[in-house]
Formats: sequence, C-alpha cells, structure tokens
Amino acid sequence: MSYWRMPWNRNIGPIGLDLGAEHPRAMQVRLGEDAPRETVEVRIDPSADFVQRAVAAASAMRRSRFIGREVVVGLPTSIARMHVARLPAMSGADSREAIAWEASERNAMAREAIVADAIATGAPTAHGDSKEEQLVIAASVDQLEQALGAIVDAGFDPIAVEPRFMSVARAVSRRARRDADVVNVRAVLHVEQHGSCIMVLRGDRIAFCREIPVGGETLDLAVATRLSVSVEAASVLRAHRMAAVRGNAPAVDVAADEAAQAATRATIDALAGEVALCLRYYGVTFRGGQPGRVVLSGPHSGEPRLDEIIEQTTRAEVVNFDRELPVATHRPVGKRPAQEFASWVVAFGLACRPRFFVEGTVAGGRVAA
Repeated sequence: MSYWRMPWNRNIGPIGLDLGAEHPRAMQVRLGEDAPRETVEVRIDPSADFVQRAVAAASAMRRSRFIGREVVVGLPTSIARMHVARLPAMSGADSREAIAWEASERNAMAREAIVADAIATGAPTAHGDSKEEQLVIAASVDQLEQALGAIVDAGFDPIAVEPRFMSVARAVSRRARRDADVVNVRAVLHVEQHGSCIMVLRGDRIAFCREIPVGGETLDLAVATRLSVSVEAASVLRAHRMAAVRGNAPAVDVAADEAAQAATRATIDALAGEVALCLRYYGVTFRGGQPGRVVLSGPHSGEPRLDEIIEQTTRAEVVNFDRELPVATHRPVGKRPAQEFASWVVAFGLACRPRFFVEGTVAGGRVAA
C-alpha cells in the first residue's frame, strides 16, 4: 500500500506510470539527485487494452511502497495522436479552443469527444505569416476518463497526463534545463517494441518530433523470416545479442549472429534513412544545420550495429542515452541492474515531472522540468 507523503518526503517526486511500454511500468524518483527509489513492472497480457493496463497497473501500485498518491501518466502512441499544424499566435482560452478544433478536424472526431494540447516548436515563421508551428497532441476523452477513473478508484491522484515522447525528452534533458542550453541541439532516437520516435531537442525544448513505425517487433519479424523460426525465438535471439553487446551475456553463436545481422540490416538501414531525412528537415526548417549528435534510447536501442549504421548515414556522432542522464540513474535500483534502465527511460521522465509546476510551460514549448 502507498505511504502518505510526510513533510520530510517533499523531495520525492510523483509516481511516473508508463502505460505505453510493452509491460506497464511505474517509478518514483528522489528529486535533486534524480535517483530512482522504487520501481514496479506489471506483467500483463499483450492483448490488454488501455483501460485494462491502467487497472492492472493501479492494482500493482497499491501493493507497492510508493510514497504519496500523485501519479503522472504516460499515454501509448495509439491513444496520444500527434500531428503538426500552423496556428495563429494566441494565448489563453482562445488558443486552447483553436487547438482542440484543429485536433477534432484532423482526427475526424467530435469536439466534445477529444482533449488536446500543443507544443510550440519554435520554428521560424514565414515572412508576413503570423502563424506558428505547433505539435498538436490529442486523445479520446472516453478512454482517458475510464483509465484515469480506474487509477482514482485505486486511491491515487492523477495530476498530469502526457505523451511518452515528452517524458523521454525530460529524461534526457535533466542536464540541459537552463535558457542558455538552447544552443545544445541534439537528436534523440527512442526505439521501443512497437515503433520508434525521433526528436530534436534544443536544450529542454522539443523542436521536432516524428513517430516511425519501425521497432523491436519489426526486427523480430525480419529475423524470424530469414531464419525460419518463430517470432518468439527470434525475439530471444535478439535479446541475447543485445545483452552480449553490453557484456551481460556470453557471445552468440557466430553463424546465428551473422544470420541475424543479415536479417536486420535492411530494417536498420530503413530506420537510419528515416532519421537522416528528419534531421535534414530540421536543418532546413531552422536554418541552423543538423544536430551534432544522435542519442540512442529505449529498450531496443542496443541492437547491434544500429549506432554504427546511423552514424554512417547521418554523419553525426551517436551516443548512448546514459551519457545524457544523471549519474544517479546508473546505480542499481533494488534488485534491478543499472543495465535495465533503457526500458525505464519513459517512467523516469514521468517521475521527474514536478508535483507543482508553472502553468503554460508545456504550451511554451518547454518540457516541465
């Protein structure tokens, strides 16, 4: 059962609940040092829908040792729909209504059935054009009410809901939160089981974001087809190869390794090509050149040769996500080794959102830090 938040626990952040991961994950962080203090992973049937995942996660959190009841929820890609729009520069209620109607029209949903918000990317406006580029995120009211209702019924208090890419951006921006850090431009490629996300960050500001339908399951299918094995066996082989690259498992049989490498090469090339196109678009739009480095994040970012191929394709330095994170995140959490943190980046970013924040920071294009 969760513990009440006492005055001496004010440096402990809210519970970050990632409902979009392969298995729902919850984490709580000691703010300041940014050290994870409690984690929970919920094993659930892959076919479970959004509401069922929320119910299972809420039940698991009740049995945990989290402190406080505030929860920040990360939405799956299938729930948080995203598109780019150019909208007139407005603020307040007018801006919120304009965003909502834009999302309603784009997603072919009734205005009352949708909730939406937007992030200003900061892209230069065209000459004489008073509109600004915004990243619009929308979700179904009905699905949100059911999922959040399950969390409230379990005794928790959802204080914020956000798309998962914002949490990744917050996680890798813990060292780039000053206004002067806007010159720190880097791309982040977050590779998950069901897809990938490419972002360009200027300090802690999201300047570009795009989802790419290539992820771990795409690579599993490629290996399964090439080696004539089941998808489950291909997934195990890929997991073994990634663990071997990190030094956490013995080397894979040479023949199997070469066959898996040949099977995944076309998919990795396609992913690297998409990343290169996105970086080129950013360079043209912002007229400031491409980011100097690409940060690889996510549970499938350790795919062998992924970093090498992206570096060859983009001609940018490629680094692992732990280079951007605080040192405290490199320590084991309970029984979980530090090497597993790649699967917890989203939950960490959610948990780093402050319990009290200044209204309007998200609409201003910054990740609330």
